[in-house]
Amino acid sequence: MPPVGQLHIDSALTNLSVRYRNEAMIWPAVLPIVPVQKRSDKYFVYTKADAYTLADDTVFPKALPNEMDWGTSTGNYSVTDHAFGDWLPEEVIENADVPLQPEVDTNDYLNLLLDIAEESRVAGVVFNAANYSAANQVTLSGASQWSGASSTPINDILNAVESCFMRANTLVFGIQTWMALRTNPQILDAVKAATRLQAHEGGMATRDEVASLFEVDRILVGRGRYNTAKQGQTPAFARLWGKHAAALYVEPKPGIRSITFGATFVEMQRQTQRDFDPKRGIKGAHYLKVAWNSAEVVIANDVGYFIQNAVA
Repeated sequence: MPPVGQLHIDSALTNLSVRYRNEAMIWPAVLPIVPVQKRSDKYFVYTKADAYTLADDTVFPKALPNEMDWGTSTGNYSVTDHAFGDWLPEEVIENADVPLQPEVDTNDYLNLLLDIAEESRVAGVVFNAANYSAANQVTLSGASQWSGASSTPINDILNAVESCFMRANTLVFGIQTWMALRTNPQILDAVKAATRLQAHEGGMATRDEVASLFEVDRILVGRGRYNTAKQGQTPAFARLWGKHAAALYVEPKPGIRSITFGATFVEMQRQTQRDFDPKRGIKGAHYLKVAWNSAEVVIANDVGYFIQNAVA
């Protein structure tokens, strides 16, 4: 009988392939997409003070009521183009083994790269002290950081949520910050009290529990990674979101007469464009390009609060 190695010729499996995918991106939930018609333009901003005017509404017989004026100013945006592309020789497409699908795989890959770049831009906007007023930010250090047992994250977060001019409805954490917060003794004690538990199973608070504790709609955790090494060098991975936290008022679908911390203005939605060049190779090659444009804009920084260096 021939040896086992002569009875089987290795080939690629058709029911399994391995591909790492970056963890769920949170950028569309943090800075929601606002479709626009022009690459640059202005948007109206109603005068903030007008909406909070306490005026005399008394009117006497035969008198006219007090006249109240309201006003506007404008903000602006300007989109930047983003795209990635790749050539696929016809021979590659024809000779690919199942389950590989070169066109589908390339399209997915290019979209993934665009998402990583956008996640990085949004994280750079939200976790940037320059985008908040001096009164709406704090930098933690030493024992005050949430990675310490004597820290007071409840007071820090409550202050952040309530300091937003429109009470924050969204909390954004980098993954290192979230890991420290959900195991912080003060948070666990508060969750136990709120849920009337003698002990918290596993010693970790859930997103729903923390959201309920602070009465916010959503907890967003940035888990995405990126490769810091140059192409061809040994990969080295880092997190896209830093060791910070932010409390924001976010309108999921911003529109007229709405308010939100910021938005992603998009003049051209994500598109896959395809071309064919018969001059390349002997059978020609297909060109795939995935493109769009965006402008990441802070619209109302007074409805956001930044907690820098929340953990060590």
